Amino acid sequence: MKSDRLLAFTRPAKDAPAVESIGKDYAGKLMAADQFRDQLRELKAVSEVRLPVWTGEGEARRVELAPEGFDPATGLFTVNRIPYQDDLTENEGSAILWDCLKDFPYDAENEPRVEKRRSFSAQMAAMLGVYCRELFPEGTPRPMIVYNANQSGSGKSLLMRVALAPSQGPPAESGKPETESEFEKVLDTAALARLPFLVLDDCRSIHSQALNRYVTSPVHACRLMHSQRMAMIPKVTQVFATGNGLTISADLDRRALVIDLFEPGKVEDRTFEKEITPGWLFATDTRARFLAALWALVRTWRDAGMPMMKEHRRASFEEWSGLIGGIVIACGMSNPFSPRLAETGGDEVGRAIVRLLAVAAGEYPDGSAPVLTPDDLLEVAEREALTDLLNLSATDKRQSLGKKLRKSYLGRKLTDTQGRVFEFGVRKMAAGSRYPITFL
Repeated sequence: MKSDRLLAFTRPAKDAPAVESIGKDYAGKLMAADQFRDQLRELKAVSEVRLPVWTGEGEARRVELAPEGFDPATGLFTVNRIPYQDDLTENEGSAILWDCLKDFPYDAENEPRVEKRRSFSAQMAAMLGVYCRELFPEGTPRPMIVYNANQSGSGKSLLMRVALAPSQGPPAESGKPETESEFEKVLDTAALARLPFLVLDDCRSIHSQALNRYVTSPVHACRLMHSQRMAMIPKVTQVFATGNGLTISADLDRRALVIDLFEPGKVEDRTFEKEITPGWLFATDTRARFLAALWALVRTWRDAGMPMMKEHRRASFEEWSGLIGGIVIACGMSNPFSPRLAETGGDEVGRAIVRLLAVAAGEYPDGSAPVLTPDDLLEVAEREALTDLLNLSATDKRQSLGKKLRKSYLGRKLTDTQGRVFEFGVRKMAAGSRYPITFL
């Protein structure tokens, strides 16, 4: 024993004890002892680049870049593998990002200026959300980032990689698991590994109760492998999903920040001022330029007093949407959480049902009191090309439609195709459900 704080292991020798290393099993047991474990510093995350973190308390609280190495205040260890410029102006930073993002077919929203479109702002929010991840405490709910395109080749997967490239590098991508059981295992693994992000690429659908719970809950409960014990893991993972023609229900829309891409022509006929290749996107100098640009935007927000966005903040995600939305708006862009465009986004199923009921009611003259059957409505849906948009079960369309109507539309006041206001209701009869229309 050299002192009361240091020790060495020895073996007998002729002249004097010889210092000798111990095996890893014995070392592991020693390190698990309370005397050693209590001295370990809590390591919460490792980053290969400097990310924004909170410093100071109270009125002195502000945002700075994390120091290189271990930061006791945040528990973040920064390798700083990609140094980047930390004094770009807002205009210089915006120009770097604009050069990469300007040619994607963000939903038009009757707004000719790309930089003012909601989906462009949503892409900026996605990039800033990844970059500013250490500004949020463990367990802060983060909305799912969804890229929804009207056809293949519109750029949804590429934009997802652009969001992750600066601070995370090339992302590991996988498809959506086929069953809920498989999905739960994937989410358990992400929580236990404290993955910073999970990518579900090229999904046919993103409906999942397990995913809904995972996105909104601050803590994920999962069973430890080969054990009956449950672990309660604070959630830190940001979920990304991409797909073509995804049905975004009102419930899912509330949990997601959706980037809608709408390419009106043939994707193969498009030309780009700047071709984005994986080699360019994930190159060290490209990532350094993006990181410098994102830090310029964060500094602009910081120096403006760090205003939090108040309009259209998402329930369950108030902290994330308030801060990230505040940065985007402080830099002159539109609100990324504003309602999605009716023609290319929002609650597609809901709009299809409202259109279905409006057309059905509009076929009856004034003074009548029609009672519609599920078959009547399905006939109108077929005629109006609404069947696919309604997302009905293939096994029983009547029952599937009935469930959707009973869940959200009974007693609703709507307007038919003739401009008349009517109330949609239901009463049970021997032959099954009937839906009375009452003109008001």
